[in-house]
Formats: sequence, structure tokens, C-alpha cells
Amino acid sequence: MKNSLFSVMAIGALLLLNVSCKNIEHIKHDPPITPSQWCNSQPCVHIGNITVCQPSSSAIVYILAISSIILGLRFIRNNNNQKSRTWWGISLMIGGLGALLAGTSYQAFGYELKCAGKEYCSWTNWWELWYEILTIASAGTLLVAVAKACFVKTWQKYSTAFALINTLAYICTIAIGVYFQNQFLLSFDLMVCFITPIYITIMVVNVTDYFRTKKTMLKHLIMSWIILFSTLVMYYLYMTINATEALWINGLWFSENDVLHIGMIVWLIYIDKSLGKSLKDLKFEM
Repeated sequence: MKNSLFSVMAIGALLLLNVSCKNIEHIKHDPPITPSQWCNSQPCVHIGNITVCQPSSSAIVYILAISSIILGLRFIRNNNNQKSRTWWGISLMIGGLGALLAGTSYQAFGYELKCAGKEYCSWTNWWELWYEILTIASAGTLLVAVAKACFVKTWQKYSTAFALINTLAYICTIAIGVYFQNQFLLSFDLMVCFITPIYITIMVVNVTDYFRTKKTMLKHLIMSWIILFSTLVMYYLYMTINATEALWINGLWFSENDVLHIGMIVWLIYIDKSLGKSLKDLKFEM
């Protein structure tokens, strides 16, 4: 699986290299946003010649990213010869790297990467697209991890194949979106559409197995998915009611991304305290 994952990422990198000549920075917001409007819509701090955006949000997402990478390393180092723990660690590390990219472009250095020296700010860039790709890869490796702990051998193979195909399909989608300058194909919302079936499948299998076996590990897994789904629901609710803008009008900054990232930090803490001890491979009778 590891070699297959690296092969998929290599194929994806070559595919994206072929379309990288398309300047995605030409994709603008609708309506267009000027650099001055960018900093009117969010907190910006000027440090010398560098503009740092959303300092509090940047701190939160960087804490999330570093925590995810550290926890992933801990899972791998203390895997106890359990493949599920190794793959969960890989998933956390990939997700942490993606969060670093997201925090750099969506928050901390968004102005520098998308607005500085331009008449109108760019809508996205490669930092953000690679964040989305890494998030899909992270979800795929998480599926493999859970499959090692919960699924029978046949479904473990299907899960591995699906994770690889889903990641490659998403990379192809990104390549098409870049080539045709299509915002929806490059959007966070479409990325969520790619990962949601993975989490729903895992949740259904875990709930079904828990009612049958009452295993403690399954109870912890189900609780982790409840935290994850609740975080996404709160993220979209917060965004729907335009709470970020309402607070910012009064000089307070707390965005929907902060809701998402704090929820993810809670998720990591729960994983560390529960699955850090109970996650084990499913044993098969010889």
C-alpha cells in the first residue's frame, strides 16, 4: 500500500506538472477583491514589509498542524506491530502537512501569496490545492487504518483500492479544474464531497460492528466520528449565518475556519486519549 500510495502521488505530481503552466492566479474572486479590500475584511498585521493575516486563526491552525504531525509520529513509533496504528499515524502526518499549507495560504500569508503586488487578489494558489490533495490522501490512509482494525480481509483490499482510486480521481479533478480554470472543481466544498463517503462508510461499519460485538475500540471510533461530523456541521452552520462577518463588524475576529480547526484539535485530543491505547488490528482465525 505504501508503494502504491507513493506511486499515486507521483503520477498525480506529474499530471499536475503538465497543467501547472496554466496560471491559476488568473482566477479571481467574483466580484474581484483588491488588496486593500482583503485587509478590510479580516485582521492584518504589518511586520516590516510583510503582511500577516488573521494572527489568532493562524496560531490555531498551526497548533492543529503541528499537533497532528506529532501525534502521527507517536502512533507510528508506538505501533506495537499493528498496521492500523501505522496507517493512522501516516494519515495524521499527511493531514498535518496539509494543515500547514492551508494555514500558510488561507490565513497567515494569504495577502502575500494572493494579493501583494497585484491589482486584484487571486482566488486560490498551489498551496491551497496541495492542501486539498493531501487532505484527500489523509482520508484515504485513514480508511486503510480503520479497515486494518475493523474490516475483514476482502474489504480491507477493497478499502485500499478505493483509497488509491479516490486520491487519483481527485488529483485528476484538480488537474481538470486548473486546465479549465473552474472554481468548483478546485473548491473546498468539492473536496468535502470526496471525503464524506469515506467517513460515512466507516461510521456505518463501526456502528454495526459495535452493536454486534460491544468492543471498546469501536465505541471510541464511533465517538471520534461523532466529534468529526459535529465539527463539520458547526463549521457550515457558522458559515451559513455569516457569524464571521457579524463579529468582524464589531472588531472581533473568530471565523468558521477557527470553528473547524478547534473542533479538529478536540478530535486529535480524543484520539490520543482513547485510540492511542485501544487501536489494534483485527485478528483472523488461521
